[in-house]
Amino acid sequence: MERFVLKKTMDYESMVDLFVRSGLEISPDDPRPEGLVTCFELVDTDDGRRIGASGLCCSDGEYVLRCVAVEEGLRGNGYGRKLVSAVMEEAGRLGAKRIWLTAKVPEFYKKFRFEVVPREEAPFVTKCGECPQYHNGCESEVMVFSY
Repeated sequence: MERFVLKKTMDYESMVDLFVRSGLEISPDDPRPEGLVTCFELVDTDDGRRIGASGLCCSDGEYVLRCVAVEEGLRGNGYGRKLVSAVMEEAGRLGAKRIWLTAKVPEFYKKFRFEVVPREEAPFVTKCGECPQYHNGCESEVMVFSY
């Protein structure tokens, strides 16, 4: 039996702490993302703790992969890959033509065939340029995957 199980949930608020600890530009005071379709979580079958999470949003027919995070000590074991794959499969099942994201680590998403595109092509507003980490250790990019 696998030690971690992937579950679908709408409990975004309980995932915020993991997103913040993982360095994502989210504040605990931020509202639930607009157009939240679903979230995925990886849960330890031994003790029930969440070790990873991701979310999928949709606005005006455009799907956005939001917030992929894995507990720091467990990164590099394929858990992020499972979370991204689950979101991509769900978006495809829902009829998405594309899925968008803002990537702090673009090379990771290129493994899924996401491509870097100019920020102005994104159907959402990114605040990366306002962040003090942007081009100061964080080289985030807007990326898209087409089905």
